[in-house]
Amino acid sequence: MVEGWSSHQDDEDHAPSSSNIAVQERCIVPDSRPDSEDTLFDNDDLVPKNVQFVIDDADEEDWLYAPDTFDYIHTRMLLGCFGNFADIIKRSFKYIKPVYCDDSTIAPDWPFAEWTRIGDEAAMRAGKPMRIANKLKRWFLEAGFVDVHEEVFKIPMNPWPKDPHYKHIGRISEVNWLDGLQAFTLAFFHRVLGWNQEEIEAYLVPVRRAIRDRSVHAYHKTCDSHI
Repeated sequence: MVEGWSSHQDDEDHAPSSSNIAVQERCIVPDSRPDSEDTLFDNDDLVPKNVQFVIDDADEEDWLYAPDTFDYIHTRMLLGCFGNFADIIKRSFKYIKPVYCDDSTIAPDWPFAEWTRIGDEAAMRAGKPMRIANKLKRWFLEAGFVDVHEEVFKIPMNPWPKDPHYKHIGRISEVNWLDGLQAFTLAFFHRVLGWNQEEIEAYLVPVRRAIRDRSVHAYHKTCDSHI
């Protein structure tokens, strides 16, 4: 099974061994919206309103959802289901949200999310993936290092939090993004995607506006691995 969770969230569960998983998730995370690919559960009275059952083939290149839809995708009991499970993992990466939000203030067409998705795709095409932080600890251990520690921190996009500590972090984060956005963009968008500088600068106008938008309560997760 593959399932995804999010807060208000769109969650995905492929080929579940039991539809109870999606239902149980709804009980654990009341604000989530799990989608489960399953035809076994036929008791509508026991299905929470925010649980949807969808028939789709995860082995196909395009799923029924837009990229960056899910906060969490979970697999279980899929031995012997796919010719290349690595392809399913790569495909899942396409549909996982690159930016986090706990209150659904990120709109589906939020410019920063699109910028991130395009940048991720360009990086993957160039063979230089950017989202590798969750693999660093394992890579250190596989290289022979011991006593490897990993800490994950929330970094607000801008000063939207009320908490003074996170507001301060968000203020620094906003400056970092606005000052570095052009540099972050030029290499992949120009060298890999073939955009010229004028196209890139025009495209970044709404992205910068999105970074400054305090009504969107977005944050990143920063992973610190150290020995």
